Amino acid sequence: MINVLVTGVGGGVGQGIIKSLKMINDLEINIITADMSPLAAGIYAGDKSYLVPACTSNEYIKRLEEIFLLEKIDHYFPGLDLELEFCAKNKEYFKKNFNVNVIISNLNTVQIANNKYLTFKFLEEHNFFHPKTFLPNEVEFEKLNYPVIVKPAIGSRSVGVSVANNQLELTSRLNNENGLIIQELIGTNEEEYTCTVVVVNKKVSDVMILKRVLRAGDTFRAEPIKSEIISKYITDLSLALEINGSCNFQLRIDEKGIPKVFEINSRFSGTTPFCSQLGLNPVEFYLKNFMNLEYEYSIDYESVVLRHWSEVLVKKDDIDELNNMKNIIPSIKATSQLF
Repeated sequence: MINVLVTGVGGGVGQGIIKSLKMINDLEINIITADMSPLAAGIYAGDKSYLVPACTSNEYIKRLEEIFLLEKIDHYFPGLDLELEFCAKNKEYFKKNFNVNVIISNLNTVQIANNKYLTFKFLEEHNFFHPKTFLPNEVEFEKLNYPVIVKPAIGSRSVGVSVANNQLELTSRLNNENGLIIQELIGTNEEEYTCTVVVVNKKVSDVMILKRVLRAGDTFRAEPIKSEIISKYITDLSLALEINGSCNFQLRIDEKGIPKVFEINSRFSGTTPFCSQLGLNPVEFYLKNFMNLEYEYSIDYESVVLRHWSEVLVKKDDIDELNNMKNIIPSIKATSQLF
């Protein structure tokens, strides 16, 4: 039996990890879920679930340590962006003191991925294709080729991303916000891809390249494609970044057919269940290769993935018990279609 902890299960990343864990049919996996909210849908999808403080709280690490000991956790999958640096900083401590394997890249990699300007600098310094990117104090407004992208250096889900069509629009935004970067606008919406790769002890999976359509910043339709230039680009980049676990790369193709990454998520992504449905389960790839077990997979290029909303019915008694006891064995997991 493998005991796995998944955190941040109120959102798509944590829930996608749970879905992918439940698609593994030849390993015995005990899924422990944790979230700060008793109303997080995914907290009722585990074999046992815990309430935890916010990951920014000083009490968070103590609560995790309690769960590690109580549940004899083997692997810890962080499901929140806010948790990534915390996990990278404490990875060795958790391994040494609790024998818990935290599935996270090193701190430098996480910080490069978390900051889009650092991402650009890494790509530039390592001679990878990249979009031209500037801090506000670096930009020569008259020489820019408009339109350009303006966005927060640190952000997610396309929040704060906008297009400036001329110098007036650009300066108007720069004069009213801090922490922004200016980036070359690459290609079109029709040439945007989200790519997943998994690395375990330098063993790299195939690259799952999904041509995607976004809704409110999330991928809600995706089609797998084959591309040698994207696969080589992402594989080489993953090794240069020293990725451990899953990593997501978002890119566009320019007018010369060159892929250029504009965002990296150094974690399992919201499209993890897309990959699993299409034949390459990133969670299964990681666990089996970590345990030196064989994992054979075949990507289904003849299908597309359509995302839809679903619902989970939770008894109020379960919510009350979770609030009072801070942990629960959910009663709904057998009836939940989502999980």
